[in-house]
Amino acid sequence: MEVPTTGERRGGDRIGALPDGVLEDILGFLPAQDAVRTCVLARRWRHLWKSAKALRVVGGDGKFPWSVKELREFVDYLLLSRGGAPLDTFELNFRGFSDEELPSLNIWLRYAVTCKARVLRLRLRNNFEVEGFHDLPKLDGLPLVSKHLTRLELHGVEVYTSFPNFSSCPVLEHLEFNKCEFSLVKKILSDSIKHLNITESISGFYDSFRTRICAPNLVSLHLDEVYGWTPVLETMASLVEAFVRIPELCLDQCEQWHANYWDCDCKSCDKHDNSANGHDSCVLLKGLSEAKKLTLFSYPLMVYLDSSLLPLLYSSHYISCIIYIVVDY
Repeated sequence: MEVPTTGERRGGDRIGALPDGVLEDILGFLPAQDAVRTCVLARRWRHLWKSAKALRVVGGDGKFPWSVKELREFVDYLLLSRGGAPLDTFELNFRGFSDEELPSLNIWLRYAVTCKARVLRLRLRNNFEVEGFHDLPKLDGLPLVSKHLTRLELHGVEVYTSFPNFSSCPVLEHLEFNKCEFSLVKKILSDSIKHLNITESISGFYDSFRTRICAPNLVSLHLDEVYGWTPVLETMASLVEAFVRIPELCLDQCEQWHANYWDCDCKSCDKHDNSANGHDSCVLLKGLSEAKKLTLFSYPLMVYLDSSLLPLLYSSHYISCIIYIVVDY
């Protein structure tokens, strides 16, 4: 650690008089591009950015209108230069990411894990209205292994196979998916997660299986506009609060919602021969029955919520507040 000179202490450079550790924390709040530029301020600053506690790489916006190729080259140089210095937060916020950069993206995520990052944020901002969910960049299918990761936020990516198996992340407590697709994910698994947030994402469009959410220690659950087949919610004995908004593109809809449900034999109803795939376990109510506060938000469609579980929900001594909202346009 370099000690400020007498002139620096007496002069107006109060920031320069701070210890290296404090300056490294401050640099972690800057975009990585700005943090690197501080190397020209003085000899003491030449390498401080390499030990910043957080890396926040931003690209494709007004301040950093770099091409994806330029951004990739910058991040490769950045990580190579800083080596294995420990990280607290690693954030990638890109626009217009393509499949050509996927190998680099997966390497960067694994790099952050090896640097013992506690917080990982990946935000890929694409044009969803034009490109659609099926053109999202795909993360590799290998599970993360980290004894330090406590928070993971994914935006605008497709995850599949074993990536959402977080059994090797024993202190992970916060998990967020936004504008993601996990149609090929059979299970989101974690014994440590306490807060799960899935918004504007696709859980499945395939008949062979539904995505199962196995998080027995979950405290709060937020499912907002999850398209496709409803995920299986396994037992959540610690659940305190749950919010579920059922979108128009939910596939669990009775085809006779406008007529007589009891005469219907569509796939979503519990009378159907194929209902064993979801009967008594795939619907929301069984997994939500332990919640103390529950909000169900639906469009004006008859959504399959296995009637045999309704008494369980309403007789539960846990639930203190049930709000069911139907929006009609």
